[in-house]
Amino acid sequence: MKFIYLLSAVLLLTTSSLHAQDTTKHEIGLRISGFSNIGFIYKKKLSENTYRRYRLAFGNLNANFHDSSMLLFGFSAGGAMGKEKRRAINDKLQFVYGTELIASISLNSSSTGNLTIEDGNGGTTTYKGSDLLIVTPSVGIGFVLGAQYNFNPRWYISAELIPSITASSSFGSGSALYSFQAGFNSSSAGVTGAYRF
Repeated sequence: MKFIYLLSAVLLLTTSSLHAQDTTKHEIGLRISGFSNIGFIYKKKLSENTYRRYRLAFGNLNANFHDSSMLLFGFSAGGAMGKEKRRAINDKLQFVYGTELIASISLNSSSTGNLTIEDGNGGTTTYKGSDLLIVTPSVGIGFVLGAQYNFNPRWYISAELIPSITASSSFGSGSALYSFQAGFNSSSAGVTGAYRF
């Protein structure tokens, strides 16, 4: 009789575990890239091992003041949308790959006469003049490569590299600067912890 109770309990747990895997179509998580770059990620299951992914990367907001006047102001935000596929390596580990469309915008203002803007790939550009306002939109494509470890049907952790090709332009103060970047840097590597529901 004890064997029947034990067998019933195992079947019940197995069935509920399999049901949890079948009904989870959404994933939400936190992605960390370096110590200063944190964003949210949301994934929706399209079919078996295929997901639509959305990343929202909160950029920066900064302001520098001297006495009562603002000297520098900066704001940037970006995000990405793409498709991800997964291939099983073993019962817990999966290889992840896909593509993303990446977009961002930044706004920088200075009343000091000089304004230095990072191009997002380790370089900088300096603008000279009074009361500068520079707007920089950027668009590109990223290639997702990584691995995902599934702790259980609800939680996983993944590590990814997203090398990208981007084009950007900076407008303002009577000038325009166009740039093109390809490759990847430390901000293209990230770790994500996510929950399935």
